[in-house]
Amino acid sequence: MKRFTKIVVIALFTLCYGVSEAKIYFEKNSHDFGVIAEDGGVVEHVFTLHNGSEKPLVIVAAHSSCGCTKAEFVRKPIMPDGTAHIKVVFNPMNYPGAFARKVTIVTNDGALEERLLITGTVTPRKKSVEEEYPILLDKCVRVATNAHSFGYLEHGKMKQSTFDIVNTSQRRVSLSIENPYSELEFYCPAELQAGEKAAISFGCLLPENSEKYGSLSYSVWLVADGRKAQYPFIINGVAIDSRAENANNRAQMIALSENFIKFGAVKCNSEKLVREIEVRNVGKEPLIIRKLELEKDGFAVDLEGNSTVTQGEKRKITVTINPSLLPFGAVVEKLRIVSNDPKMPVCTIRVSAIVEK
Repeated sequence: MKRFTKIVVIALFTLCYGVSEAKIYFEKNSHDFGVIAEDGGVVEHVFTLHNGSEKPLVIVAAHSSCGCTKAEFVRKPIMPDGTAHIKVVFNPMNYPGAFARKVTIVTNDGALEERLLITGTVTPRKKSVEEEYPILLDKCVRVATNAHSFGYLEHGKMKQSTFDIVNTSQRRVSLSIENPYSELEFYCPAELQAGEKAAISFGCLLPENSEKYGSLSYSVWLVADGRKAQYPFIINGVAIDSRAENANNRAQMIALSENFIKFGAVKCNSEKLVREIEVRNVGKEPLIIRKLELEKDGFAVDLEGNSTVTQGEKRKITVTINPSLLPFGAVVEKLRIVSNDPKMPVCTIRVSAIVEK
């Protein structure tokens, strides 16, 4: 009797609510390739898709999370209770290290919630000298990169940067540096033997009383066997005040009324337009605005009054644009405010406009 009652209850539930439609699913939606070689060629794995629905299914697309991964499939109907095969191919070249790639399958009913996942680890191949040192400075001297950033350059504190070089010729090469900057010092080997690798180190020390603030860029030239290299070493940095060890106390604290200046849509033949923001000192000691940077054609920036902002005081910064000097379309530039706030010595404000005909 109890068994009969149970069957009746199940039947009633089915009649009232129906049965859930069978799902489209993979036998297995992940595969680990294990350890593979970067130069070992492509690897592939075949996944099986089951159509558990009551209507034919067509795979229309497969989207991978990286160009190194592709999915191959056949665009033909998969009948109810039928299966289809999707081959996922991974190319490990230039992708050393651990990897995890996802593939989204799209059918005529939309994207499947279940994604395919391939994982593994690629052991790096031995790179050529040209790959390790891609920039040719001279006929026989190559470098890994010719541009570095010092980041913040605090007055009175040394910052260093290093460039890796190699002599690709079959003979000895003499080296020297053309350095016109008094605050830069460097170490450069006097010569490199055939095939020898070395490093050129640069140091930058701005004096405590330096008046340089904001963005700095140095171009220093390598001279090999008396020939000036075709490209310079370029080193950038942002000069700021020396920050004390207790910089977190922030005796000088800068506060801005906003972080964006939006001019919106403007006509190219419009008169100059002006926007203002406020700078406030919320610290206890005088805040000094060291520099305002917005050196672009069509833009101008100005500070109201002097550069020293006392406790609780406010200053206006005026940004002006000349639409006739700006290109058509969206224009976005950055205003940099350099101050003696030890924790936030550089504030960046985005300035935007849409220039129309």
